[in-house]
Amino acid sequence: MEIVKNGTILFVCTMVGNVSNYCFQFLMGRTLSIEDFGAMNALLSVMMSVTLPTGAIMFVIAKYVSTYRARGEAAKIGSIYRKALGRIALLAAFISLLFMLSAGWLGNYLRIDDVQAVLILAVGIFGAFVLTVNLGILQGIQRFYYLGAGLGLGGVLRLVLGVLFVLAGLGLKGALLATVLPTLLIFGLTMAPVYPYAGLKGADGAHTRILNYSVPVFLSSAVFAFLSNIDLVMVRHFFDPVEAGLYSSVVVLGKTMLYLPSAFALAMFPMVSEQDALNGDSFRILDRALLCTLALCLAGLAVFVIAPGPLITTLFGARFSGAAHLLKYYGLAMTFMALVSILMSFNLARHRTTFIYSMAAGGVMLVVFINVFHSSIKEVLGVMMSVFFFIAAFNLLQVYRERQVFYRLRGAELPD
Repeated sequence: MEIVKNGTILFVCTMVGNVSNYCFQFLMGRTLSIEDFGAMNALLSVMMSVTLPTGAIMFVIAKYVSTYRARGEAAKIGSIYRKALGRIALLAAFISLLFMLSAGWLGNYLRIDDVQAVLILAVGIFGAFVLTVNLGILQGIQRFYYLGAGLGLGGVLRLVLGVLFVLAGLGLKGALLATVLPTLLIFGLTMAPVYPYAGLKGADGAHTRILNYSVPVFLSSAVFAFLSNIDLVMVRHFFDPVEAGLYSSVVVLGKTMLYLPSAFALAMFPMVSEQDALNGDSFRILDRALLCTLALCLAGLAVFVIAPGPLITTLFGARFSGAAHLLKYYGLAMTFMALVSILMSFNLARHRTTFIYSMAAGGVMLVVFINVFHSSIKEVLGVMMSVFFFIAAFNLLQVYRERQVFYRLRGAELPD
């Protein structure tokens, strides 16, 4: 039952961060204009698309750190940390520079006149990349209390800074600054528990193997980020700013279906990786992670079906009530993506990569179909639900087949 215990620790910690993040969104929804609120979330979706592939960094680091931890090879953990931090910092600086150079074009595509608002995100991109190195080490060594604190504190700092910047009258730029600065602060705070590994000498990690493993992990994280965020960018492009702003409130609430179960994916990954290194049974861990995820998503979906209007009106104000009827559709789409995230983590922890093809195919389908079918936002959501269901069902079937083979080779009956 370790997956339940560790998942619960991360769930509680991330809940603090998630609640703070949602309070921040509610505050921005009530203080910014609908147009600026939509612009803020469109820019943050772009930033998430750029930085969510940092999940690849976290996956790769956690995978090999957990393997070396299982083998008692602490010096190799130190080698991974030193080299990863230096190389990721250089990569982050390069990506941030490219983001700055494309600020004008991006502002035009999203119908945002304030280029400075776009430039602020470049700093956040750098911070997100380097912070992921520390979080990956913490996940790999299974220091879940520290990992949870690192994940949860970001939302708290974002809310506090958001209040201060809004009171100072900084508007859209203040909202973005409140999102960017916490990543740099938390990087400094998470140095304490990982710093002892930085000084360990005498062994070198399998960096060639790590680099080879990082390619599919990066691709899968990039595709997942794309699938999770491209809708808001395309809605901002195809629909008027007010309608896109209303849709942003649906996205903010609907993403709870994706974020809340993420704690179980974080806890599951190093545990499955250890079992894989020891040739153990990792399917039981997957079962519990999927059940916990599905239970959380169904509970949230029930709320979206029963009381979408009061929920949006209470949290964002009456001016956003026109988008309430869309909440259940978006919530269902994110339920499918939450299951995909668990399956993706499970596969990557075992060095399985063929699932990436189904996700990439889903990404192509999503863009093509939204470009064709966007007469209304409800039609866009119909496309999302169909594509995400396809990806989830395909990968569940693939894992089921692998499960059958695993127990057949072990000469064991399938667990109940």
